[in-house]
Order: sequence, then C-alpha cells, then structure tokens
Amino acid sequence: MNDSVPNSKYSWSDKPCAIHKGRAVFGIVVIILTGVVIFWASDNNVGFGIIAVLLMVFASSRFFFRTYYYADETGVGEKFVGYHRTRKWSEFKRVDIGEKAVFLSPFEKPRRLEHYRGWFVPTPTAEIKDFIVKKVRQGITEAVDKDTKKEETE
Repeated sequence: MNDSVPNSKYSWSDKPCAIHKGRAVFGIVVIILTGVVIFWASDNNVGFGIIAVLLMVFASSRFFFRTYYYADETGVGEKFVGYHRTRKWSEFKRVDIGEKAVFLSPFEKPRRLEHYRGWFVPTPTAEIKDFIVKKVRQGITEAVDKDTKKEETE
C-alpha cells in the first residue's frame, strides 16, 4: 500500500478531512480568519499571525493529515507526520469496540488515565476490527495464563 508502513497483514490509512469535506472547509476558514484577527489585534505583526495559524494547524493536524495504521501478528502500529508508534498485543488489557473504531486500553477497567495512555484506532472494515479484537483478547488470555502458571509455581 505505502512504502512508509512495514509489510503487514493489514494496513490502512485514515484522513478525516477527506470524509468530512464541509468540516474541512470550515476548519480552514476558521484557521485563516484567526490568523487575520491575530494579525490585526497585534498591530499588524505578521509574526503573530503566522504563529497563530501554525498553532491551529498543528492542533488540528490529526484531522487534516493522513495517518497510516498497520496490524500484524505481533502488534499494531501507527505513522503520522514523522511520528511512529508501535505496541505489542500483550500491552493491552481491554478493548472497547465501536462502530467504526476500537479503543485499546492498557488498563483492565476504565480509568481516568486511559484517555492519555489508551489508543483509539479507526478501523475501515469489519475484518480489520475483528482481527484487532481477536489479537488483543488472545494477548489478554496469554497474560492471564502466564500469571496463573507463575502463581502455581510459587
């Protein structure tokens, strides 16, 4: 699919602004208008206007730029504008299934920190979603089995 993601069983990309074109146009207009307002409010300082636009583009980058995802037998990964993240299936303790995505959490039960430590993965097909859910649940089962064997030996 893309040279930027490793060869894996499943690989896909997500670019929300391509799906929500109206929101993308609105977002671009808001970013430009914010830059103009900051420019005028700062006594025509071009630097502040450019900084405002750059900060807003950076803050909404997940919406405007493409993110590549991949999943294989060892784990799941993500590449986004110079940022690369991979996790093994065994690192996840819970999976929440949504309509078009899964949420992978490192915690067994819901906690406040999971929004910072968890991973929201959009899934374009049911096949990819089923694979991710199966692998996470398999990793959870293997971890429980390992803990059980450890307790038995002690």
